Amino acid sequence: MAAWEERHRDAEVEEYLCECADPDCLAKVPLTQRDYEKVRAASDHFVVVPGHEIPDVETVIEVHDDWVMIEKDPEVQAIVERTDPRRS
Repeated sequence: MAAWEERHRDAEVEEYLCECADPDCLAKVPLTQRDYEKVRAASDHFVVVPGHEIPDVETVIEVHDDWVMIEKDPEVQAIVERTDPRRS
């Protein structure tokens, strides 16, 4: 993701794509790179726009004005770890 056009390293707040479960979602989430890295430090944590969380399969960890940190259900732990590009 570091090479994606939507990333603007010289800006304090950057636009990230919503990481919700809707594959057609193109919503943008404004947050700092530091906040994004904090969220994605855990493979099962993702950033979504408010209202895009799915309470049946996700747990809300933090709520901010423009974004929400969610944790995926433990049942999908193996999938999120296997598909996390940050893991070797």
